[in-house]
Amino acid sequence: MATAGNRIPTRGPLWMLAATGALLGVASAASPVSPELRVTPADVAQGGVFLVEVAVSGQAGSVRVTVAGRPLLLYRTPAGFRAFAGTSPATPPGALAVRMQADFGGRTVHAIRTVRVRPARFAVRYLRVPPEMLDPRLAAYERQRVLAATSNPLPRPLWDGPFRVPVAGPVASPYGVRSLYNGQPRGHHLGVDIRAAAGTPVRAAHAGVVVLAERLPLGGNTIIVDHGAGVFTSYLHLATLAVQPGERVRASQVVGFVGSTGLSTAPHLHWAVRVNGVPVDPLQWLRGELVSRP
Repeated sequence: MATAGNRIPTRGPLWMLAATGALLGVASAASPVSPELRVTPADVAQGGVFLVEVAVSGQAGSVRVTVAGRPLLLYRTPAGFRAFAGTSPATPPGALAVRMQADFGGRTVHAIRTVRVRPARFAVRYLRVPPEMLDPRLAAYERQRVLAATSNPLPRPLWDGPFRVPVAGPVASPYGVRSLYNGQPRGHHLGVDIRAAAGTPVRAAHAGVVVLAERLPLGGNTIIVDHGAGVFTSYLHLATLAVQPGERVRASQVVGFVGSTGLSTAPHLHWAVRVNGVPVDPLQWLRGELVSRP
């Protein structure tokens, strides 16, 4: 039988404090945490790619992330949302703003992170080509075809793990090289040229869906593969095509053969990667870095 000295109180201030603390503890454990914006890495060179993550516990009504005003294609993960973002030679060095807006718990949450973009040093190449190939209407038509093919990306990644080089051979022209055709500046080289013998099989860098397979005025016989999550690979100057639009391809499947069609001076493969509309350095996708693992 409890005595007056050790009786457990059932009412009064101590009981109320204990009960209130327990209730607050339960509420705190169950309360969802506001979305948190993360970028990895926070420092890239021009042409580099970074990963954007929105960590959220609970349901978010909508989440929108933009980089330099360009919206990213987000896909759901167990921890929230993810997206890939790219930089190019046209991205100004300095702080690049990543902005998030999320509807959460009846309120709107905003966040900003910055990625430091370091200037890259790009060489210059000089090429002589037939003057008619420099007609700006050809480039405009080609841009229109590429934009149409990449305007409706698959929402989720179809790949898993590092990408694979489409053809073996030395890199004749690296990413970012400034090009002068017949002495005229024509911007940066937004891919890599891999030297290989005519007729060498060209293989898909990873699994995806073919969204373009046709002859273009400058790219020649061209294939574009949608890998999901806003990531596309392009294969230019092919001799012949081995796939059709709408075809699902697996990693390392033959999609065409090395040639020298379009604006080309010798047999080679021009291989390019676009990430949410930005042409990035494709070689980083071969190294198994964070950005190449969905």
